Amino acid sequence: MTDAPQTDTARRPRGPMLFAFGLVSLVPSPIFLLGFAAWVMGGNDLKAMAAARMDRSGERLTRYGRILGIVGVTVNLLWVSKRILLDGVGKVTGFH
Repeated sequence: MTDAPQTDTARRPRGPMLFAFGLVSLVPSPIFLLGFAAWVMGGNDLKAMAAARMDRSGERLTRYGRILGIVGVTVNLLWVSKRILLDGVGKVTGFH
């Protein structure tokens, strides 16, 4: 029995989770912040896969999740900016 620490190569890819985060981030609500998680975590996982420190089996979902996260964050930030500029801060926050 060995007590060796688990290496990165034994880590399973988080592709399905990152894809779900990216997909959910497309919804115009505060939950779009999961897109930041998909963006950052996906980038880190892709770097680990490229360096052969992580299993590449989930690379496709990881890549798509990262892209969806980037798109979700960008679209939501543009939507919020539009609401603030055109409607005013009061209507965006619900205060009149």
